[in-house]
Amino acid sequence: MRNLMKMLKMSLLLLATVVVVASCGDKEDIYHSGDYYYYLDIQSEVRLNLKEEDEEQGTMSNSEYDLLSKTILHMLNAVRENNAMQGDNRKKEAAMISSCDNLYREFADRNPENKGYVVCYVKLIRCHLRPNGTVENATAIKYYSFWWEKPEGGGNTGGGSSSDDYLAKPDTLQAVDLGLSVLWANCNIGAKQPRNYGAHLAWGDATGVLWSGVGIGWENDGYTWNTDNYGGNNPPADISGSDLDVVAVHWGDGWRMPTYSEAKELCELCQWKLQTYGDIKWYEVIGPNGNSIVMPLAGMYGDDVSSTNRFQAGPYGVSERGYYWTSTSCAASSTVEERGYGVNDGVVNAWCFRFREFSYHSDSSNNGDNYPPEFTDQVRAMHMSIRPVHNK
Repeated sequence: MRNLMKMLKMSLLLLATVVVVASCGDKEDIYHSGDYYYYLDIQSEVRLNLKEEDEEQGTMSNSEYDLLSKTILHMLNAVRENNAMQGDNRKKEAAMISSCDNLYREFADRNPENKGYVVCYVKLIRCHLRPNGTVENATAIKYYSFWWEKPEGGGNTGGGSSSDDYLAKPDTLQAVDLGLSVLWANCNIGAKQPRNYGAHLAWGDATGVLWSGVGIGWENDGYTWNTDNYGGNNPPADISGSDLDVVAVHWGDGWRMPTYSEAKELCELCQWKLQTYGDIKWYEVIGPNGNSIVMPLAGMYGDDVSSTNRFQAGPYGVSERGYYWTSTSCAASSTVEERGYGVNDGVVNAWCFRFREFSYHSDSSNNGDNYPPEFTDQVRAMHMSIRPVHNK
């Protein structure tokens, strides 16, 4: 996996800004206790240009995607500038939200005719490290959805609104029968439309807001684990439908994360066909009965052991690769295939499946366009997509 992470880092498409701010005062008031920092979680289905020098030198045009890039670049700068301000954290946070809101409204006012298909989500995250260093509180305080082109055949007009509960079930949710043992959702959790990327989430985080690597270390080329987050040091064998399952907690009504065996059915019994629409790519997954679902290539947020940001690093592989969690952790014994490499480091990983738009090997037998998914284990604090399932 370490070689994989090196490869993923080379495919970084977006810039995430994180600035650490210290505060002090009344420990009973969370706005005046411990260290604070704010950052933007950017999930874009189109390539963005977030280089400040390009705007300063006038190389950016006024095209649709450049206007989107400029807006998000200005929001990044607003977060950076407000983070650097001294004084009351509550006032600083209010100023930051106001700045981002104004930029968002300016973008929306200039593009009223383009409401339709959401192509970019920007979430402002507040992270709070308490004075003892052992408790972290990370909360999404604003959620922006940017739209652009309407998909072929129309579509729901979901752009332009903000939502505090970005993990809520969308109005467009459907349970699709692919001819497998379970029904599959037509979209990822956190997505409002089937081709939207949705949320990047860690395994075993039912809150959907944890980004911390606190308690997860790296020593002698192996991970160490000293946190109760993400299922703890000895996670359950499977969390599907449990109180650690973010789908079950936020969607309810029988929706849950897919198990390893259910995901294997999807990967091995269905036909995976790469599709594109402009800059956006996804797989059409066709079941044995002919019904299909869309699986976006949403990338992932992965660990950077050399960075203080740890599991906020990324996103990697956006529009190039998809990474999807299963609910099943790796066995601590038996064969390497069943337990995953992480057990060798003394840390239990969890299973995910991944797919890509291109082959790593020139001798691929997939005729140059369809590359079936494969399973691997990953550290549970990695942030990936989740596609829910429902019993028949």
